[in-house]
Amino acid sequence: MKDSVKPVYERGTAVTTTIIRLLMIFCLAMFLGACAPPGLYSVDLLYISPEKTSLADENVKNLSITVTQFNDMRTVDDKRIIGKVVKSDGMKIPILPKHHMPADAVTRAVKHYLNSKGYHVSNRMPGWNLGDDSIENGWGDIVIGGNIYEFELICLKEMPIRKYMARVKLSVVFADVAKKKIKFTVNVESSPSLEHVRFTEGKMTEVMNDALAAAINRIFENREVHQKIREIAEQKGNSEKK
Repeated sequence: MKDSVKPVYERGTAVTTTIIRLLMIFCLAMFLGACAPPGLYSVDLLYISPEKTSLADENVKNLSITVTQFNDMRTVDDKRIIGKVVKSDGMKIPILPKHHMPADAVTRAVKHYLNSKGYHVSNRMPGWNLGDDSIENGWGDIVIGGNIYEFELICLKEMPIRKYMARVKLSVVFADVAKKKIKFTVNVESSPSLEHVRFTEGKMTEVMNDALAAAINRIFENREVHQKIREIAEQKGNSEKK
């Protein structure tokens, strides 16, 4: 009886040992995978308008506005990269936009703001070199364009606090289409930051989009912007009466 039981016991022990070894290998692989840094991070660039927003004056809402594609003037080697995650050992991991490059994200943000205010905004996003002589008649009453000089997110992945720092710097040009003349230029920048115990792509996205929203909102908080837009509206109204 003992001889017949022994092989079964040994087989059972061998199977158990094999399972334990496989589990150990699996756990080790999971651990190494969790510790290994990703090749890159990505954030979804999206303008979020303020919860409370007032509509534009009735005398300017009917102006036809074209927002041209912003020009990316950042002095970086690879314009696909919008920042980096810096680990405690000094390793740097690039951050890329998930869906829209900075030029597209800024252009869409300006359009989103104007639409939320009730302006009549063209669906087109043509290119523009910001020169008077390249303004096209089909761009409506006002054309808006500009340059991006900074669009960056830096994350310091230290213990126990993670630091998120974003910076956006824009130059925005407003022009009178009928006169083919630039009326004024507004320079804006924003640099929000956040310290948090957690490190996530969600936190990176939050800080970068805060920087984008703050810059866009500051463009149109400028009193000169409202004044010049009203002037163009008045000029259009006077010409239509003649």
